Amino acid sequence: MALGLLLAAGVGCKTGWPTKRLFAPGAPATSSAAVAAPAVPAPSPPSSGEGSKAPPPQSPSGVVPASYEQPRYVPPAGSSIVGMGGGDDDDELVEKKSWLEKTGEKMSPKNVGKKFKKAIGQGADEQYAQKQYEEGQKLFREKKYEDAAKCFKTAARRWPESAMEEDAMFQLGESWFYADRYGKASDAYQAMLKKYDGSRYGDKVALRYFAIAKYWDDCAQKESHWYPNVKDKTRPFWDASGHAISLYTASRLTDPRSELADDATMAVANAYFRKSRFEDAAAQYDMVIKNPDRNRNNDHVLEAHVLGMQSRLRSYQGPQYEVSPLDEAEKLAEQALISFPDDQLGAEKQRLEQVRKAIRFERAQREFQAGEYYYKVKYFRAARIYYQRTIAEYPDTPFSKMAEERMAETKDLPPVPPEYFIKWVNKIFPESKNSHNR
Repeated sequence: MALGLLLAAGVGCKTGWPTKRLFAPGAPATSSAAVAAPAVPAPSPPSSGEGSKAPPPQSPSGVVPASYEQPRYVPPAGSSIVGMGGGDDDDELVEKKSWLEKTGEKMSPKNVGKKFKKAIGQGADEQYAQKQYEEGQKLFREKKYEDAAKCFKTAARRWPESAMEEDAMFQLGESWFYADRYGKASDAYQAMLKKYDGSRYGDKVALRYFAIAKYWDDCAQKESHWYPNVKDKTRPFWDASGHAISLYTASRLTDPRSELADDATMAVANAYFRKSRFEDAAAQYDMVIKNPDRNRNNDHVLEAHVLGMQSRLRSYQGPQYEVSPLDEAEKLAEQALISFPDDQLGAEKQRLEQVRKAIRFERAQREFQAGEYYYKVKYFRAARIYYQRTIAEYPDTPFSKMAEERMAETKDLPPVPPEYFIKWVNKIFPESKNSHNR
């Protein structure tokens, strides 16, 4: 009751506390995602062009593209790492294969495909791949990103299992990223990381994931619709918010020690909060709170305490349901009051105290409602136990007075209801009465 009023008055509206961080007018919707992505550690921009793109026209969704004013990774002209992975093994150390094993390898789909490509002139060719890679670099510097993507894709395909392929696959993602085709860019990055687990480009890909996820998240908040997207090529075909959550998570998992790892986790939590998936949101806020490497002065930690507490309170369904959301919310409120100084808490301190009082009110209601259940079924002894507990533990709540009234009302009533069924059986079967008495 009181908790519902508090949530409605304090946090239920867009300007309320603490969801004002998520919904405040003029402020970014997700406090964590609002943190600007740090510059990608990469070589300086090409000398032939400007330091950043010209101001872009308004996108169909009205959100600034993720690639706008982002630093660009452009390999120096003519640079590439060429060569096949591994080397020639000593014949004496290689176990000889049987004729059946060799035949099976030759007839495998992978080798058959290689032979077919070679037969039609599309097989592995280092020189041609190198030429395509350099052409892609040239087009990239000229900002012809879609044409550059075609060249990098060809370079990766024509010299597989090599360092050049890894470079080309990454540059393919970069080309699509700066062409503002974020769906294709994320697919290219994922394909590169899947094939080259632990790639040296992992930290850069994590930043790209975050930038794309933030763009999609902003688009979903500004214009959310149930129908598929068929016009805006910068957005996914369906469920921009869900795709943003996936890429935020991928950003954190790709580079867990990145400066944006906690930002990504908070962004996922806030997205779940806006979707009213409060249990999922609480789990993400817990990840920020329990991160052993966190900085205790980081605003995310205090914010995770406050919003995690609100997530649990909103997942609480009433006195007839599980009490654990109240326990966890109270624990977070106490941790916040103990862990953070008053100057850092600011106005949050008074509100945290109000929430603790509301939680106490809900606990008193749970005790009284338990007594009311037994009162209705006429188990008055059990009911009186809960009424006594309500009076002893929550004397400052209105339920204490209500419990006192019930105690006076049930003082002379029998502890348990009469056994009507046994009386009815004894009346019909008198002989059973004697056996029952024995």
